[in-house]
Amino acid sequence: MSRAAWQLPRGVSRGTWNYVQTTSIASDYDRYFENHPLMLLDMQIVQRHLPPIPLESRSGQHGDSRPLVADFGCGTGRVAAQICPLGYRTLNVDLSQHMLTVARSKFEPAVNSAAFVHGNLVQLQWLRSQTLDMAVCLFSSVGMIRGCEHRRTFLRQVRHSLKPEAKFILHVHNRYHSWLDPHGPWWLISTWLRSCFDRNIEMGDRVYTYRGLPTMFLHIYSRTELLSDLKHAGFTNVELFPINRTGDQILKANLRFQELRAGGYFAICEAS
Repeated sequence: MSRAAWQLPRGVSRGTWNYVQTTSIASDYDRYFENHPLMLLDMQIVQRHLPPIPLESRSGQHGDSRPLVADFGCGTGRVAAQICPLGYRTLNVDLSQHMLTVARSKFEPAVNSAAFVHGNLVQLQWLRSQTLDMAVCLFSSVGMIRGCEHRRTFLRQVRHSLKPEAKFILHVHNRYHSWLDPHGPWWLISTWLRSCFDRNIEMGDRVYTYRGLPTMFLHIYSRTELLSDLKHAGFTNVELFPINRTGDQILKANLRFQELRAGGYFAICEAS
């Protein structure tokens, strides 16, 4: 459905709106990303940090004692599909109704371990305070939010919804890795120049062609910006893990020229 710019949801670019409205993006999503190395790696990270399941849950008395894990920008529900069988409840939020339709199809109607919510990540006021045992936002979904204040609003709302010391796992791509790409230096210079003269553009904003969509939007973070946004949102004990170019390995923490060589970062932090 076409919308005028002023009608777009908060923090949503024209390209992102077209993305979530395109049926084929969702219906072909799992096949398109089948065995993607970054999606295999992030699930290893998620499973390594899952909260423990109480003994009463293991004995079959599920109820509300099962930990609740939220996946923001859940797509076709790949996280829920892997952790619900382990005994976790999941809250899955996405702006794409088409993605949620595919995600729901993976669960039997009678199974109450996964809830699916059609919603904008910038508008999570409906989430109650300190209700989540863990939250994730993977595959650079936060980068699809346009505008620093909107991204920070999302992060603050996630922190507000987490129980004290509950973990949040976030993935972003690394802006300065572009120095090593053939056209990367020109993009870095141009995004900086455009941000100097247009208040609607931030350094790191990228518009590109993606799966037939000509104006896909993604904000690409720097390490410093990521740490600043997480601190601003109130997260503590922040750890950053640099990822290699292909997305299948965590790089050594003391690697030389890490900010150039990292293809992205996992941030693992806690609610205060």
